[in-house]
Amino acid sequence: MGFSITLTINGVTRTIALDDPRVTLLDLLRERLDLTGTKKGCDRGQCGACTVIVDGRRINSCLALAISHDGADVLTIEGLAQGGQLHPVQEAFIAHDGLQCGFCTPGQIMSAIGLIQEGQAGADPEHVRESMSGNLCRCGAYQGTNSRCGEPKGGRMKRFDYVRPATIDEAVSAAAAPGSAYLAAGTNLVDLMKGGVMQPKRLVDITRLPGLDRIEDLPDGGVRIGALVRNANLAHDPNFARRFPVVAEALLSGASAQLRNAATVGGNLLQRTRCAYFYDTASACNKRSPGSGCDARGGDTRLHAILGWSESCIATHPSDFCVALAALDALVEVEGKAGRREIPLETFHRLPGDTPERESVLEPGEMIGAVRLPASAARFAAHARYLKVRDRTSYALSLRPRPRCVSTRE
Repeated sequence: MGFSITLTINGVTRTIALDDPRVTLLDLLRERLDLTGTKKGCDRGQCGACTVIVDGRRINSCLALAISHDGADVLTIEGLAQGGQLHPVQEAFIAHDGLQCGFCTPGQIMSAIGLIQEGQAGADPEHVRESMSGNLCRCGAYQGTNSRCGEPKGGRMKRFDYVRPATIDEAVSAAAAPGSAYLAAGTNLVDLMKGGVMQPKRLVDITRLPGLDRIEDLPDGGVRIGALVRNANLAHDPNFARRFPVVAEALLSGASAQLRNAATVGGNLLQRTRCAYFYDTASACNKRSPGSGCDARGGDTRLHAILGWSESCIATHPSDFCVALAALDALVEVEGKAGRREIPLETFHRLPGDTPERESVLEPGEMIGAVRLPASAARFAAHARYLKVRDRTSYALSLRPRPRCVSTRE
């Protein structure tokens, strides 16, 4: 089955035929459109060499399926210079010697421009370094880089059917079929598909479903966060960050700016473990392949569970966001064939037990519609902070997440 998408790339609208839904935006730009300035580095969303700006936000194009960005406005490194005049950020890279071999430079420049457009630039060098932490430079040109800011056709991915439903009911029906998976941003799912860790037979693209991208204040003083709200949008929403600072801080402590710009609230709750044995398809892993065993036990367990583990699995959930939500008694709204139901966040995820492959209480076809925080959670605004203990100051998993919410009385 063939598909057709329309993209505005560097100001030019193009209609492109796709014969394979596995094609990433990165491969489309490089191999179909000959825009090779966007580089393929790790191809797993970690190095930032593939950074482009989509609809005004920087993302990792290697983790973005082209088909799910139909109608998007894309800016690549080739679209910066105008009439032979370099973009000011390009000139700044030259002036501050922010490059060496040049391979990562396009991604660094696009990330810097995105940083500025997102309103995250400023005089604080630590903030700039954290905001640029999703871009790696093997030559070590970080000082100059920071100063200027103030596999083809799907790789190893297995073929899959692609469905784009128009309503929640259509999505639930399509995803109820065995082997189906929901696609939102795909920052975790596409990575796992490239590594052969997940091999869904069908992707149900929910990015166009109406009403799921809103942050809504509720009459009782609580807040409702749609499942498709971007992590960065939520964390940087002034009203939300003022009322629920521990949640905003948890979101900003996770991943890189590119990933936060793309990743969604619902996807954050459902992301898979970062256990190295789960990712390594040559290792035994009951979560990936039930009944195969757990090579993590007896292996390197520094980032694994201390409490709640079982004989079958010692992996942990990677979400900082969920830790803060659990501390504030959040509720998860779930849509399914039987209609909507509500699940307390603290009971949404399952302990591994004998079935570690079942990570949540969702039934086949069910999807997250929204997350709700009660009005009582706002009482902690002046007394809540999120502390993340980790090996690096950015883009690293927690060794020990620590939300702190202190209730005070007169």
